[in-house]
Amino acid sequence: MNIACHVHNRVKLRAGTTTTLYELWKGRKPTVKYFHVFGSKCYILEDRDYRRKMDPKSDEGIFMGYSTNSRAYRVYNSRTQVVMESISVVIDDVAKDQISEVVPGVEAYVETSAQEKVIPETVQEPEPDIEEAEQDNVETSKGPSTRVKKNHPQDLIIGDLDQGIRTRRSNDIVSNSCFVSKFEPKNVKEALTDEFWIEAMQEELNQFKRSEVWDLVPRPDDINVIGTKWIYKNKSDKNGTVTRNKARLFAQGYTQVENLDFDETFAPVARLESIRLLLGVACILKFKLFQMDVKSAFLNGYLHEEVYVEQPKGFIDPSFPDHVYKLKKALYGLKQAPKAWYERLTKLLINQGYKKGGTDKTLFVKEVKGRLMIAQIYVDDIVFGGILN
Repeated sequence: MNIACHVHNRVKLRAGTTTTLYELWKGRKPTVKYFHVFGSKCYILEDRDYRRKMDPKSDEGIFMGYSTNSRAYRVYNSRTQVVMESISVVIDDVAKDQISEVVPGVEAYVETSAQEKVIPETVQEPEPDIEEAEQDNVETSKGPSTRVKKNHPQDLIIGDLDQGIRTRRSNDIVSNSCFVSKFEPKNVKEALTDEFWIEAMQEELNQFKRSEVWDLVPRPDDINVIGTKWIYKNKSDKNGTVTRNKARLFAQGYTQVENLDFDETFAPVARLESIRLLLGVACILKFKLFQMDVKSAFLNGYLHEEVYVEQPKGFIDPSFPDHVYKLKKALYGLKQAPKAWYERLTKLLINQGYKKGGTDKTLFVKEVKGRLMIAQIYVDDIVFGGILN
């Protein structure tokens, strides 16, 4: 109703004149370039919450009018399910019947919102409790409310009331702190004193076993054996709480000998301009992009050279302490590891029908009967999306 009055005063001409009601009142012509179709889909800039690198920059919503105090728009955020005001909004004027595809039940919300503001619901007052009767000061209601008050029986409350309210985030912090270590070791000696870091290192070696990265063989003569080193890092959430202990085994690639342990090391990497161009094309064609991070990506690349590494410190086989590992797949820290991973992934995509870009070798496109699929590779990060005609 507010929007109808707002538009009516700036569009409707007074009978017998060529001026609008706004022009008669203000003495100047109104500006209507900011008008949009009520109920259209819109995109709200996400500038109020914490964002990560690959998180979306906007939320889908519904255009619901104009602010009465500023130039901002009133929009319904379909993610948070609240009506908000924002000036950083891009509105796509579409038919109202398409809004049900964005948020089901919004039409009923729009039609009944005005009635709920005019006719408040009847408040169901609870019967007075014995403890409330003993209180001298009773707060009176400042106005009609749509909330139904109800006393919660104390015998149904789980936990100790003296500890206060415990939110889901605080529960997550407690649960994570019980299974992770708070410090980052500087060497293997410090890591072996903590059970959580031992478990993290064992998980890394189990990943090697599942991927069949190496074989334990006798130490060959006159062969360069590369050393290994553990790297320890604590993974934290957006609040700075440690959620995971990550231990990764690296090969000391600086000890490799050219033409013996490695030959070519070049591997293409997507330029930032290519990623921006892909995002722009996705906005024009209106299809969603997804991002994925390949876990232990370098362990999937096959090696063409014979490479030997020492047994990891702290996990030396007591039965064969002088043996070394012969690598079948790439290991983090090797000079040819990025190239081996790129060749393995490229071969897989081409076998699936993708075509490698002529200029950008990290862009792969697949089109079948009007269905388009695009994948952009940045080392072990993959951005992909598609559109159906």
